[in-house]
Amino acid sequence: MKRRAEWGMVLVLGVLAGCAGMQSGPEPDGRMPDRVALVTPALDPSDRDRLEQVRAALAGGSPAAAGRQLERVEDDHRFHPDVLMLRAMVARHLDRPGRAVRALEALLDQSPQHAAAANDLALLYRQQGRIDQATALLRQALEANPDRPQLHYNLAVLSELYLLDLEQALTHYRRYQSLTDAEDEEVALWIRDLERRVE
Repeated sequence: MKRRAEWGMVLVLGVLAGCAGMQSGPEPDGRMPDRVALVTPALDPSDRDRLEQVRAALAGGSPAAAGRQLERVEDDHRFHPDVLMLRAMVARHLDRPGRAVRALEALLDQSPQHAAAANDLALLYRQQGRIDQATALLRQALEANPDRPQLHYNLAVLSELYLLDLEQALTHYRRYQSLTDAEDEEVALWIRDLERRVE
C-alpha cells in the first residue's frame, strides 16, 4: 500500500510538471496536439526480477504462470514498454491475438521506433489479413531501424507472397542475408529463384 501511495505521488508530480510546460489550448496553427507524453515510472529491482521470471516462464513453456507473474507488475507499470511487450508475448502464447495487438499498439504509440514491437505487430496483422497495415508498419520500422534483419525478412515475405512485388522482395531478402552472420541457405534459394523470375 505504501508503495502505491509513493507511486501515486510520483505520478501526480509528473503530471503537474508536464502540465506546467504544456501550452494551454491549441497549437499556434489552431490544431489541438495529437498526444501528450505518457509518464511511466521506472521499474525497481524487484519489478525487474519479476519480469525476468515472466521471461523464464515463457521460455519454459508456462505462459499461464508468466501471465500470473506479470499481473504483479502491471498494477504499477501498466504502460511501461517492457510490460507491454511481455503482455503481448504472454497473450500470443495463450492464443489471445486481440490482447496482443492492443498491447503492441499501445507500446508503439509511446515508442514508435520499437523494432521488436513493430515486427511482432506486423506478424499479427498479417495473420488477421491486414496486409496493407503490416506492410506500412514494417516500412516505417525499417526507416528507424534499417539494420534489423528480421524486419527485412518479413517485408520480403509480404512483398513476395501477398503484394506480388518481386523486386522489392528480392531487395529485402538480399538485405536480410547481408545483415545475418551466417547465410540462410533457404533464403539463398529464394533469392536465386526471384532473380530468375525478375529477369
